[in-house]
Amino acid sequence: MLTTLVLAMAAMSPVSEPAKSHMVTVTVHRVAQIDNLDKMDVDPDRADFYAQIWIDGQPYESKNFSFDDGRPYWTFTAEASSNSVPIRIKLLDDDGGLEEQDDFVDINRRKGKKDLDFHFNRKSGRITGDVRGRENRMVHSWGDGDNDKGQIWFTVSASH
Repeated sequence: MLTTLVLAMAAMSPVSEPAKSHMVTVTVHRVAQIDNLDKMDVDPDRADFYAQIWIDGQPYESKNFSFDDGRPYWTFTAEASSNSVPIRIKLLDDDGGLEEQDDFVDINRRKGKKDLDFHFNRKSGRITGDVRGRENRMVHSWGDGDNDKGQIWFTVSASH
């Protein structure tokens, strides 16, 4: 009888559903240098931008894009299980050759911080942190206060 009661109670208990995950996409539409990023090169050429991006802790890296001001349309997509998704964007200039150390491009307006850290709220569509914005609307940020200044334009979106 106790077994029947336990089974009946288990049948009445709500079944917990697994956490739903949703895809979050960051698209970098444009990158540009403000400072000459290759000033120390023996043979100065175009900036060789690439991005490192973390979406909900998952790291991604783009291919190089060799333009001082151009539109790479890098797209990064990751699964996110929470409503508030942490995102970090780091922009670099690949120096290779004699310099051997890539330039960390300043795309943050705050002095002493070059990369962007922000949260994307999947429910409200708000972007808050080092930059502010809304889902599917262009966000523009630029360096202001550190060396190797650059600019970046990007959007953030989610599958609902």
